[in-house]
Amino acid sequence: MDAAIDAGPMVGLCLVHTHPKSEEFGEGAGLFSSRDDWYEQRLFPTVTLSREGAISASVVIGSRGDVDARVWWRDNNRAAAQPVHGMRIVGPELRILETPASPWRDHPDPAVMDRSTRLWGEEGRRRLQNIRIGVAGAGGTGSLTILALATMGTGHLLVWDKDVARKENRHRTAGMTVDCVGHPKVIAMRAMAQSFATAEPFTIDVIEDWATTSEGLTRLKDCDLVFCCVDKLSARAPLNDLAYAHLIPTIDMASWMHPDRNLQIDALMTHAHVWSPGIPCAWCRETLTSYNLTREAQGVQQGIENRIPYGLTLDQTDGVEPSVLPLNMLGVSLGLMEFMQIALRITTRTPRDLKFFLPEWELDESDRPVRNGCDCVLMAGRGDTWAISPVSMDS
Repeated sequence: MDAAIDAGPMVGLCLVHTHPKSEEFGEGAGLFSSRDDWYEQRLFPTVTLSREGAISASVVIGSRGDVDARVWWRDNNRAAAQPVHGMRIVGPELRILETPASPWRDHPDPAVMDRSTRLWGEEGRRRLQNIRIGVAGAGGTGSLTILALATMGTGHLLVWDKDVARKENRHRTAGMTVDCVGHPKVIAMRAMAQSFATAEPFTIDVIEDWATTSEGLTRLKDCDLVFCCVDKLSARAPLNDLAYAHLIPTIDMASWMHPDRNLQIDALMTHAHVWSPGIPCAWCRETLTSYNLTREAQGVQQGIENRIPYGLTLDQTDGVEPSVLPLNMLGVSLGLMEFMQIALRITTRTPRDLKFFLPEWELDESDRPVRNGCDCVLMAGRGDTWAISPVSMDS
């Protein structure tokens, strides 16, 4: 109690206890007993009324791993409570424990998902049908991600992008028809996802704004998992922080081109990097560095020699960075494989950072550990007590 008080007015208290198995009563049920109710109705008003901005909780765990939980908060001058629908256990993988109050429902026609269910089972099918996935960015990688998630049975998507579709987007963006040009990208993504969705029911909320605004970051907290499909390094910084501070596994996807001394591309790379507690973050991997962020902030002309397309020189391309569908598809495929492991646990281990290199045609997994003293360790689970700075991607 003293530690919670010292942590500040936004920090709540979570009480966890078990109902163990006994010879007299048998298996312990993961349900609140009448004694639990009596005790909490006297304790939590004391806890919550002195902490206006804090959320507190209570959890009971049965002997078979079943759980029940409540959240408590201050509502004006009284303590309010409501049942918890599910509990998320976050690390290299995401595990969700349903409570008796869970609204989750299975697919009404499981035969639709038969071939997939043979890989991840009925529990995996049910999880896909009910989890909420955020997609930050609806361009080359984002559109392919949305198409795949809708097709494979994800029931709830939230998509952010402020850009308007242009004719130049069509060759590398899934679902972008001639009629979409001049309209917000997210409108095209909604139509595409609704056409291909196999979950039932299926919902997709599209937001015509950047996911890294204050409002976007707040709403991302409602997601169980996030795909980072943004272009700029600066936008990755708040999404990386969100993954660790709010325990929301995030999959970052990107591609790079490397030029030789003659300013011709001699190598291509695409990667999919998991950000989640227990896995090195973007700073540990040096995807984000102060140097890289500074150079990006100096403008599009700074370091332009490193943004030229495969096999062509700078004067042939006006310095515009290339984006090709096959490379985007490869990165998204790596990200989706990681997604299946994080959300559905199809193997025994989650990879950290997968990279595919050309011309070597090699797939490599980073073995770099978490950096000593990195913020991803310090901020893990800190929630709103860890300040995250929003980023606007307006040019």
